[in-house]
Amino acid sequence: MRDGAGGAALVLGTSQRDAIAFGASSLGMVAFVETVKALAARGVFSSLAARKLMHIGCGPLFVLTWPLFSERGASAASCVPLAMSLKFAATGLGLLRNDAEVRAMSRTGAPRELLRGPLLYGLAFVALTRLCWRSAPGVAGMMALCFGDGMAEVVGRRYGAARRARLPWSPRKSWIGSAAFLVSAAASGLASVGLFHQLGWVEAPPAALLAPLLLAVLAGCIVESLPLNDADNVLVPLVVAAVLARLQPDAALQR
Repeated sequence: MRDGAGGAALVLGTSQRDAIAFGASSLGMVAFVETVKALAARGVFSSLAARKLMHIGCGPLFVLTWPLFSERGASAASCVPLAMSLKFAATGLGLLRNDAEVRAMSRTGAPRELLRGPLLYGLAFVALTRLCWRSAPGVAGMMALCFGDGMAEVVGRRYGAARRARLPWSPRKSWIGSAAFLVSAAASGLASVGLFHQLGWVEAPPAALLAPLLLAVLAGCIVESLPLNDADNVLVPLVVAAVLARLQPDAALQR
């Protein structure tokens, strides 16, 4: 009886912790997104800048809330981006009206655009959180999506406009954008893996993961360079996570 009562108390405590963590993480994400939308609406920066800021910033902010969850909190944590994805879907389908969100997250101002890039972005977070909870492949995939893919477009737009700077197989993308992806994804991925190692979630030290991480990021960069439009929001992080897990199996293990 005592063992049963103790187990029930542990489950209850874990459930309460994850419920509180879900609320805190969701509140943080909503506060960040709404702040960016409000600043864009006031003309502090353009809708393009707002979209990129949310693309780059949501992932790191979400990952920083992971310590709030329990060791088995993957399901609860994955509900944060899932709720965000459902909101994108409802807005894109016309079930919800949110003009400020559409302006901030779309390129053309069409609500249905949220059914592509933003929705796939959120679903990638759901998959990586659920399948790669507190692991190096999971966080490396997220950072490749946020920093790598985000900075590729920012730098590519700014410095890759010349025809000779464009990729032969993908004219809308540039060599310098791909270079920005490599640097940003590798740096942010290594920093995140180092944090996870310090928190005791990843067994392998960052130095042991450097070469596999660089190869995984290179694979993600190749995928990002293809003319896939919005599909790269899912394919890039999943490829990075899968390659890193394959090259360094213990990177997916917790202590």
